[in-house]
Amino acid sequence: MRGRTRLTALVAFVSGVLLLGTATGVQAGEPQAREFLEPGSTGFAQRSVISEPKAVRTANDFGFELLKRLHAQREDDRDNIFISPLSVSMSLGMLMNGAGGETFDAMGHTLGLEGLTVDEANVGYKDLSELLLRLGSSVELRLANHSWLDESFQVRRDYRSRVEVFFDAAIENVRFEEPSMAGTINGWVGETTGGRISELVTPDEFRGLVALLVNSVYFEGKWADPFDPAETVMIGFLQADGSTVNVPTMRQELDARVGGGEDYGEDYVAVDLPYGGQAFSMTVVVPLGESTLSGLVEEMDDARWRELIDALRGEARTEVRLPRFELAYEKVLNDVLKAMGMGVAFDGSNADFGWLMGNQSLGAVPHIGWMKQKTFLRVDEEGTETAAATGTAFAAEGNPVLQADRPFLFAIREKESGAILFLGTVTDPTK
Repeated sequence: MRGRTRLTALVAFVSGVLLLGTATGVQAGEPQAREFLEPGSTGFAQRSVISEPKAVRTANDFGFELLKRLHAQREDDRDNIFISPLSVSMSLGMLMNGAGGETFDAMGHTLGLEGLTVDEANVGYKDLSELLLRLGSSVELRLANHSWLDESFQVRRDYRSRVEVFFDAAIENVRFEEPSMAGTINGWVGETTGGRISELVTPDEFRGLVALLVNSVYFEGKWADPFDPAETVMIGFLQADGSTVNVPTMRQELDARVGGGEDYGEDYVAVDLPYGGQAFSMTVVVPLGESTLSGLVEEMDDARWRELIDALRGEARTEVRLPRFELAYEKVLNDVLKAMGMGVAFDGSNADFGWLMGNQSLGAVPHIGWMKQKTFLRVDEEGTETAAATGTAFAAEGNPVLQADRPFLFAIREKESGAILFLGTVTDPTK
C-alpha cells in the first residue's frame, strides 16, 4: 500500500582545510591591529547580530556561482554535478578568521562577505548553524569541526577562541608524519558522517602539511510522502545531446507545492518535496520546451532562486516522476576558486594567514595548496543517501505533472532560512 514505504534521506558532507607552504625562511610577523569581540565579554554577549538571512544569501550566491562555473567546465555534457555550497562557505569562513590584508579581502569578495567584519561574518555563520540544528525533530542534522595542527605549528590565542566559540571547533596538535595519522583523521570523518565518508586524506597528502581544518555535515530524514516501489517503471530520459536512455523512474501523486509551467509563462516546472517535519525539502526544477539545464544554471543566483521559491503555488494534487539514480562526483576546486577571486590565498609567496599563526618561524608561507570535493548521492525507493567530502589544502492548474525526464536542477534546502545544504544537476541518471 502506498504510504508505507519509508524513504530515508541521508546527507553527509565533509570539508577540510589543509595548510601548506612553499616559500622558505619566513618569520610570522604581528598582523596589523584589528578589533575583535572577545568571547565571554559583555560586548560578545551583546553583539550586534547580523541575521542568518545574510549568511544564507551569501552562501547560496556562492554556491550557484560555483555550480555555474563547474557546469560550464564539464568535459562531457552528460557529467553530473553535486556539491554542498553551505559547507564550503562555512569552511572558508572559518579559514577567513586567520586571513589578513589582500587575502582576507579576496576571500570575503569570493564568499560575498564584503563590508562585514570578521565577527559579523562569524555571528552570521553561528546563528545559521544554531537555526539549522534546532529545526525539526523529524530529521537528524549534525555539524562538526576539528582542526589538526602539526606539533610545531602554534595558532594565535584569539584565532583559537573565535573558531572554538563561533564554529565549535576542536583543535589539537599532532605529528602528521606518524603512520596512523591519516587513519585517525579519516576515522573522525567516518564517525561524524555516519560512515558515509571513509577517506578524506591519504598520507601522501601530508607533505608540507602544517594544519588540517575539517568540517562535516550529516543529515538524515524521511520523505513526508514516500514513494511506492510498485509504482517505479522504466521511462526514457532525454539527454543534452538529444539521445534517450531508459531509467527506472519513481512515481507518485501527492499534494505538493509546484511552480512554473507553460500556462504561467515560465520555461520550467518545479516541485518541492518535503522531508518529515516539513523543515527541509528537496526542490526539483526541470526545464521545459526549448529551454535547457545550461540556460537554467547560467541565470541562477540567490535572487533568482528566491523568486522561484516564492512563486511556488499552494498545494495541488501533483504527479511526480523522479528518476531513481546514483551518482559520484569529484573535483579539484583550485582553478574555479581562483577564477572567483581568491587566487592570492593559493599563492605560496603572497598569501597572508598571519591571524592564524602565532609568532614562529616555519620556513614556509602557509597558503591553500588544494581544495577538492568528493560527493556521492543515491535516490531510490528505500532512501536518499548522500555523502560529500571536501579537503582544502592550506597547504499547473488541475493536476500538475513534474516529470524529470530530461536534465534537471535540484537542491536540498532548509525552508525557513532558505539555506541550501546540497545543490546539483542531473544530466544522465545512469552515469
